[in-house]
Amino acid sequence: MDYQYYDEPDYADEEDEGSGGVGGGSDIVYVDQDSTKSQSNSDYDDDDFENVANRLWESYEHCILPSLSQVTSYIVPLLLGCLLCRLLSTLYARRARLVTSVTNVAASCSCSWQEANSLKLAPLHLINALCGAGVLYATLGQKMLILLLLSGISFVLLQLVRLGKGQRAAVAIAALSIGSQFLYELAIWQKRDDWPQLRGLQMVTNMKVISLAFDLTASGAPGLRMPSIHAYLGYIYNPASCALGPWLSYARYLDSLHKKPPLRRNLFHMLVNVLLSLVALVISNCIAPALGELHVPEVEYTTRHSDLAHWLLMYTGAMSVRTSHYFVSFLSQAQLAAAGQQLDTTTTPHSSSEELLGELVVRPWHIEWPRSLSALVRCWNVPMHEWLKRYVYSTSKLEPRSRPNTIVAVFCTYVVSSLLHGMDFRIYLVLLSLATFAEGETMLRRHLARLFNACVAANPCPGAERCRYAYCPQQRGWLCASSWLVGLINLAFTLLAIFHLAYLGVVLLNETLVMESDNELPFLYHWASAGYLSHYVGIGMFVLYLFIS
Repeated sequence: MDYQYYDEPDYADEEDEGSGGVGGGSDIVYVDQDSTKSQSNSDYDDDDFENVANRLWESYEHCILPSLSQVTSYIVPLLLGCLLCRLLSTLYARRARLVTSVTNVAASCSCSWQEANSLKLAPLHLINALCGAGVLYATLGQKMLILLLLSGISFVLLQLVRLGKGQRAAVAIAALSIGSQFLYELAIWQKRDDWPQLRGLQMVTNMKVISLAFDLTASGAPGLRMPSIHAYLGYIYNPASCALGPWLSYARYLDSLHKKPPLRRNLFHMLVNVLLSLVALVISNCIAPALGELHVPEVEYTTRHSDLAHWLLMYTGAMSVRTSHYFVSFLSQAQLAAAGQQLDTTTTPHSSSEELLGELVVRPWHIEWPRSLSALVRCWNVPMHEWLKRYVYSTSKLEPRSRPNTIVAVFCTYVVSSLLHGMDFRIYLVLLSLATFAEGETMLRRHLARLFNACVAANPCPGAERCRYAYCPQQRGWLCASSWLVGLINLAFTLLAIFHLAYLGVVLLNETLVMESDNELPFLYHWASAGYLSHYVGIGMFVLYLFIS
């Protein structure tokens, strides 16, 4: 789901409660109902505009400005490290006359694997490793020494590929890498505040090591060689992905060592992504909590409007979580653009959004208005989805045309994704629930699409020329009544996905499972208040599919 690399501070003024912070809207449950009822609704109507104006000004003064000023000191070292790495790499590549003669992507990657350990490329690896280490030191300080130690252990584990045969060695390395992450978390349990940042960084390192192991043991790849220590360090500490992610393959890293996109275009992508990351940060820390508190005086839990008010509170809380993820993702996209690093885009075709933002880590427009939960999952973290599909889903799906085997592969993918996030029971609950909801919706909508020959499947319509269903709005046009009916059905599933998104995301709002004060909401409060409705709906989709299939 969401891997947090950046430990966001509490930007709100501690003396001004409710003016900001991620959890600023959680005190709604403790409103004194007697004092609320004693005031007339007309008083709220008269003061509504003034209260909103005052709240927005307080949010701007005590939350937005501190957030932007403090995060600037975090963003600048990240981008400077990437730009410096790009400059030094370009200068060395020109001086050493490193010119790639092949244009085919696959051939270029194969050639790079063979020459990766050469002395001619060693300075490029060292430039990436040193710039990445500098970025980590600027953001983590002395805590980066722990990452150096863990990366060394991962390199030792990678050598098991030489001893094993086939993918069994890669599976063993994956189990040891994920299991060792739990040991690290237990060892640093007394310093729990330091682990959220390190957990995200170590998770990306584990993903890189596991992908390396599977690539080295892949059949039909005799030209692949075990990376040397300098090539390994350059890959792990590549400044474009070491501080915030995302995952990128070793072949793509090698391919981008001395082949960079045009600098002017990358600088434009970097600036646009930085601006979007700041907007996402302001929404997460300030605007979403303020929106969650605007309706506090109007809430009366004994009225029929309480369910709607609670849903709005869940939605704004989940919005804070989502925009926090957008902040990290946009900032990682800015780093990719600054370093001239490209991602694996085998399953992500070129689009107009890539023209504006460059390499895409997240697609917020498909998350905020999703066609289905499965489409939402694919857009939440594009590189991680590619990693899970390539190394977990494809490995666990032994029989491609077997539906039960596909379901097992899907749940294995979600389990591995959960374990990669470390010891976080909230992630386990959210991801496993999401797997159940998404798979039930996918099977039900696939069956309905075949049964009625209508374009209501979970996956987006491929277009009028490629859609195989007779009742497709893109084929028949919106003047046809059947097209409106298909559109209404898809709209209903979209609204249901938005409700699931708010229901699941609000659980991730709190940092811990244990309440540290009496003013905090208990764990799973929002799910209990909603009557676990999403779980009943998700299970109901499975039952309905089994009933009509």
